[in-house]
Amino acid sequence: MEKQSQTLTSSDQFQEILESLGYKLIDCGDHWRTQALYRNGDNKTALKIYKNTGVWMDFVENKGSKPFEALVKETLKDNSTDLKSVLSKVNLGDVKTYKKKATLEMEKIYPEDCLQNLFPNYKFYNNKLISEETQKKFDVGLAGVGKMYRRMVFPIYNREKQIIGFSGRKVDDNNNYPKWKHIGKRNNWIYPAFNSKTEVAESIIEKREVILVESIGDALALYEQGIKNILVIFGLSVNSNIISYLSSMPINRIIISTNNDDDSKDNRGFIAAIKNYLKLSQYFDLNILNVKFPPKPYNDFGDAHLAKYNLNDWLSEKVDQSKQLDYILKFVKNNAPCFTKKEIKNSLVLSNEES
Repeated sequence: MEKQSQTLTSSDQFQEILESLGYKLIDCGDHWRTQALYRNGDNKTALKIYKNTGVWMDFVENKGSKPFEALVKETLKDNSTDLKSVLSKVNLGDVKTYKKKATLEMEKIYPEDCLQNLFPNYKFYNNKLISEETQKKFDVGLAGVGKMYRRMVFPIYNREKQIIGFSGRKVDDNNNYPKWKHIGKRNNWIYPAFNSKTEVAESIIEKREVILVESIGDALALYEQGIKNILVIFGLSVNSNIISYLSSMPINRIIISTNNDDDSKDNRGFIAAIKNYLKLSQYFDLNILNVKFPPKPYNDFGDAHLAKYNLNDWLSEKVDQSKQLDYILKFVKNNAPCFTKKEIKNSLVLSNEES
């Protein structure tokens, strides 16, 4: 009978091995967060490593879950002597790959009255020039207890206006906790389309265009300046539910607006924008797809809004789609290691179509 998961060793042994490899671990309960040393990553929370199994995932590369052994191999690369020495400390048994156990799970629904536990404290986003009126439309509040302690919490709604999750932004930037924390299946979220107070869905239909942004902070900044046709992808990849949602609408323009990460070694936002362009090109005509980063020199829309940049001016700037596509295809070709085989194949198909 095929094994479904790994039982390797205690969390203390995992911790000892990881720290010996140079990983600085942030304790997050049942897992650690750390940076991806094997690719010289500078994001301190890019990796998530479960304490009980060592199974890990890289949220930047977004290639799914992998076994502990793979992380050790990635880190040590060609140093076969050290690799053998480290792996000898771990009881890998006969399990060579990690396979997630197949389960059927119902999405959890949270009672509406749970929002009463949030404090109507709007100071954090007031300091970012987000009005109390806008914050109330997003139903945000400050958590004083529980898993979202000391975070500004945003409820996530489904089509039936039921709460299916929460996203929380920490208010203390002087600690090592991840900036954002999510509860629920964020790969199912189409946010904030089903929060009726925001009128986001109506705005997308009216304008026949949508702006895809990384975080709720970006959405708040755009919304505050009257730009409501926004959807949050909660990271770097557009989920299938968002694609399905937009496919059902008469959309004339999809703007991919991941962050400007010029100061990072990997420029994650730039690569993510291209990956999303390739992904969306399988479902939408190329003439409606735009890659349009937040205005420089700002990293994201929150920074631009705080500097009182007029985001409507940014939105009105035109994109030369032909030059954009040509640049994307050349970039994928010249940076193949950053992309999956499927993404490279898709770029080749686009290239042949253009020629």
